[in-house]
Amino acid sequence: MTKTPYQLANIPVDGDFITGPANWIVAQARKFGLRYLLAHADDGVIWGRIDGDGLHTSHGIAPTSPPLRASTLQQARIFGLPGEVLLWRDDDGWHARFATDTPGNDDDIIDEDHILWGDTVETVKDGFTLLREGAQGMRHAVPIVITAEQLKHHQLRLRVRHYITENEDGEAIITLSRLIQLLPEA
Repeated sequence: MTKTPYQLANIPVDGDFITGPANWIVAQARKFGLRYLLAHADDGVIWGRIDGDGLHTSHGIAPTSPPLRASTLQQARIFGLPGEVLLWRDDDGWHARFATDTPGNDDDIIDEDHILWGDTVETVKDGFTLLREGAQGMRHAVPIVITAEQLKHHQLRLRVRHYITENEDGEAIITLSRLIQLLPEA
């Protein structure tokens, strides 16, 4: 391990975010070439996709997905292969940072796929797939189109990139993780 395998940059979060969180998210996605949103709010989980015409969210598609509001948002990850913007709120207000790979340091990263839950495709609408899981009927709407066959073969995955550095004792540890991809991508 020669150098840090990732680069971080702070991003200012101004009043425009509070009055128009969707516009702020779209601006960051376009600036860094990012495609997806995964947000956690007080009242639920919000998936999103940023296209040429703006941000599309799972609100109105998944029964439990709330609207995107700064007042209830806890954190959001805007992500894609180029990097990830992490936005979070603490006692001091809103903060954001952009994480990306350090070029030429591929040996110090590990990509891990997480199978997303859902065993039944309920509907496809506006490029989202509403999924249901088990007898409890838990639902979420991912911002890609998934077929029942792909779901059956566990092809719906969230890829996470882990960055490895050495601690003060020379031990390899995961220092940072970021979302990079929702699979299968179109």
